Amino acid sequence: MGETATSPDDLSDVDLVQVAFAGNLPEGEMIQGLLQAGGIPSILQPVGFDGPLLGIGLLPHSAQRVMVRASQADAARRLLAETTAERGLGAEELANAAYLDGAQGRGPRNYGLIGAYARIWFWSLAAIGVAFGVFLFARAV
Repeated sequence: MGETATSPDDLSDVDLVQVAFAGNLPEGEMIQGLLQAGGIPSILQPVGFDGPLLGIGLLPHSAQRVMVRASQADAARRLLAETTAERGLGAEELANAAYLDGAQGRGPRNYGLIGAYARIWFWSLAAIGVAFGVFLFARAV
């Protein structure tokens, strides 16, 4: 197979075309890994701003474009089409392929932003309450 390059510096001097669109970074990295396994170098290009880029971390990860050399675009599209066709999956279902293969275990938690902050506040207040209780007990004894 060919050499694999996944950093923007390695592909910066060539014409790039989009072969796939990923809804978030992990999905884009999965598509990029599939292309890399097929010997096709690729890079991810963010479509918009995400939370870490803005410095506050409150926004969800942005969508990603999967970009390859123009000369390898047809091969990359065929590889992606074959992968999704052999499992009968659409491109959006490719991210859940490991789960569909019978992977065991509990799925990832999705508390959302409000739920995550609520859990942080709850456990912080619980720890402060325990520390205050220990302080009161120590003073009484």
